[in-house]
Amino acid sequence: MEIKLGVRGHDLASNVEPEEFAKIIHDYGFSYLQLVMNKALKNPVYEEEYASRVKKALDQYGIKVAMLGAYFNPVHSDKAVVEKGVATFEKSLAFSHLFAAPVGSETGSFNDSPWIYVPKNRTEEGYQQSKGVFAGLLKKAEALGAKMILEPAFGHVMWSVQTLKRLVDEFHSPNVEVTIDLYNLLDASNFEERDAIFHEALETFGSKIKILHLKDGKVVDGKLTQFAPGEGDFHYEFMLKEIKRYCPDATMIFEGVKADKIVQSKAFIEAISKRI
Repeated sequence: MEIKLGVRGHDLASNVEPEEFAKIIHDYGFSYLQLVMNKALKNPVYEEEYASRVKKALDQYGIKVAMLGAYFNPVHSDKAVVEKGVATFEKSLAFSHLFAAPVGSETGSFNDSPWIYVPKNRTEEGYQQSKGVFAGLLKKAEALGAKMILEPAFGHVMWSVQTLKRLVDEFHSPNVEVTIDLYNLLDASNFEERDAIFHEALETFGSKIKILHLKDGKVVDGKLTQFAPGEGDFHYEFMLKEIKRYCPDATMIFEGVKADKIVQSKAFIEAISKRI
């Protein structure tokens, strides 16, 4: 199976100049990147001129940005926080054409920070509030010819495959794409259904899935705990077969896998991909 394998940049380097950043990503052997500029780069400017500099640095090593991360909490209780997040997302949309990449976020939690489950997250009011923010961003994306990519998570407003499906269906736009992170769709209560949940996600969204986050997990002392791929209880051979079936062109991005684990995690996924 041919795969597009990438990494979330700031897991390997942060607060560095674009040229140094690009070399670090290249030296770890990656050709694809999830880029969150304000976490990876030193004093980034959310303008096209600076983004062009970043693009030039990455191009020198043949690195493609698969997603511009502009994650924010659209239902934060402080409107100023929401406005700042929206502004960053909009600025990212404006120069995303340089990278031919979507701009991504999760859908927020009424627990301002950390973004975890609270009952209001699963109410119609909560759904409509989150939807309203992204509806405005979708209009901006459509006007620019840009793409917005959204990710569900168990503790967030779009907390399941079906709640995100509702949103995607209601938007009914080719400018909306999907990120799937199996770990984020789980907690201890549904961990044993992880294969069925992954299948549901890929069958539901198919080619709309452009990014898949690679993590691993176990339930430890009653709590879902994250591990590097190959160190937890995820069934990665099954998962890669599902990816090959439903969304083979999606980019797989290691997320939350630090430098001390990234080489072995990359080798683990590559070994499975060669078998299937």
